[in-house]
Amino acid sequence: MDILLLLIETIADTIISIARLALFLIPILILIELARHYQVIEKITGRVKGFLRFLTLPQEAAFPLLGGIFFGIVLGSALIIDYARNGYLKKRDLLLIGIFLSISHSIVEDTLIFSVFGANPVIMLGTRTILAIVITRIAASVIDYFAAGEA
Repeated sequence: MDILLLLIETIADTIISIARLALFLIPILILIELARHYQVIEKITGRVKGFLRFLTLPQEAAFPLLGGIFFGIVLGSALIIDYARNGYLKKRDLLLIGIFLSISHSIVEDTLIFSVFGANPVIMLGTRTILAIVITRIAASVIDYFAAGEA
């Protein structure tokens, strides 16, 4: 009987978690589609061209990257999945975005939270940003090196 109750509670908790996630992501994805339609994304991504060029990422990578940096890994991954399904990003680009975001996701939010507990925000922002840029650039070079060897 205890196992049945545990199973029912687990299923209920899972459904509630999925519903919460959907309530968060669906409006955001609708806003993204509206932003695409009204070409807001192009205006935003045009401002980070140089940064993307340094990371050897296409301009299409800007929005998922910025979403993950400012709003966290959940939104970033939703954008990445959406862009991948629509064919905007290649596997190489997806890997590099994943590397970058694994280091610097939700950098603004995390910095604010840890600053409350006494962390130095300049050191946190600087360290995570520099590490993300350097490691992503190294990964891009390694990927390109091995891709050139296969050709």
